[in-house]
Amino acid sequence: MSFSIEKDKSMCYNVLIMGIVSPNLSGGFDVSNIVPAEEFFCNRDTSCCFTGHRDRDLPFGGDVHKQGMKNLLSMLVLMIKEAYSEGCRTFISGMSKGIDLRCAEIVHSLSTQPEYKDMKLVCVLPYAGQRTEMKTPLDSYTYSLILNSCSAVVITSPKYENGCYKKRNSFMVEHSSRLIGVIKEKAKGSGTLQTINMAKRAGLTLNIICLDDNPVFYIDSDSDSRPI
Repeated sequence: MSFSIEKDKSMCYNVLIMGIVSPNLSGGFDVSNIVPAEEFFCNRDTSCCFTGHRDRDLPFGGDVHKQGMKNLLSMLVLMIKEAYSEGCRTFISGMSKGIDLRCAEIVHSLSTQPEYKDMKLVCVLPYAGQRTEMKTPLDSYTYSLILNSCSAVVITSPKYENGCYKKRNSFMVEHSSRLIGVIKEKAKGSGTLQTINMAKRAGLTLNIICLDDNPVFYIDSDSDSRPI
């Protein structure tokens, strides 16, 4: 079964890279674009998935008003555009708060531009109630709007249970030929590191941003060239 679902582009919301969304649509869950995991199909050779830390492990706690986070998001935009230029058309996000959600926003924003009109976003949820992890009204709203506008939603586990995130990560890797990731050194058990290792074993092309010892991501403002 193909996941392709045509959407009325006039109903798509406008996501800015800074996390600001248009308030014109309600954030309901559009069940019409859910595809059962066992029926999902995409061309793996032209698919790219994302992995990265939650906001708490990103520069400035993921505060997109800080120059360092703006630099990180700008680099992600460039990497996604590069993947597109090299043939990727389907982009797969695990939709966790942090890098997953930011990358989904970027893909959506690009897909509204004429030169990227064939770019598709697939949201792979680790369990049906993932939305409860969105702690702010803006994140919850953005999450719902992305689900409403993406090409397909796949839910890999019906409810939260041990191993559901690993199952989601494995699904994304199995359906991709490229991975874009953001990582920093963390204690053993990082889901991001787990996904990167899965991708390495599967032979995916890896485009990884390492936050450690990279001061450009820790600049507090555009007038401050020194890392904090």
